[in-house]
Parts: sequence; C-alpha cells; structure tokens
Amino acid sequence: MDIFTAIIGSILVLFVLYVIMRMSYVIMRNVIVGMEFRKNLARQVDALRLNKMLTALGIDISNYLHTERVIDIEQHIDKCSTCHNTETCDDQFAKGTIQASTIDYCNNEKSLQQIIASKPAHES
Repeated sequence: MDIFTAIIGSILVLFVLYVIMRMSYVIMRNVIVGMEFRKNLARQVDALRLNKMLTALGIDISNYLHTERVIDIEQHIDKCSTCHNTETCDDQFAKGTIQASTIDYCNNEKSLQQIIASKPAHES
C-alpha cells in the first residue's frame, strides 16, 4: 500500500466517523426537541377543558399525545379554546354524565368519537 492510498483511506475513515457522529447528534437533538414540543402540547391540553373531556371519555392523555397527529391535536386545542359551550361542558363535568354519545355540544365531538372508536378492545 502506498502513501497516497493510506492518506485517502484515513480521510475516508475520518469522514465516515464525522458523518456518524453528526447524525447521532442530529437524531438526539430532534428527539429532545420533539419531547419538548410534546410537553408544550400537553401543557396546552392541560390548561383547557379538553384535558377533562379526554379523561372523562377514558382516553389516556399520554397515549393521545403520542398517537394522534400533531395537527389534529392542535385543531382540538383551537376548537376547545374558542368554544362557546363552556357552561354546558362544566355542567356535564359536574354531573359526571359525559359519554361519547352525549357530547353533541362539544366542538371536538366527531374527532373524540373517532378516537374512542379506534381504540383497541383491550384498552376500552
């Protein structure tokens, strides 16, 4: 093996190591940013009646945050934050009578019913 081959081989090895280390960093950074983003979504859901509604309907909030599309969650948050049926919602929470079939006053009714319908049988 001549000196030229050794130099080129060394450069290639260093480049591959750099790519591996850079990819590892980028992947870890994306995981951290994703976790922070999900925590922010969780705080937004928790600040609204949506949190109580999910709990009352038997939807695990952690599972909800990790399985539903982010755009859907953001739409749920927007619909809940602009809702004008808060008195009805609060009355239903106080009575404890919330069921998927009786939330016609909720702006997220169809979405929540779809989430409940799509839950595996062992989660119900």
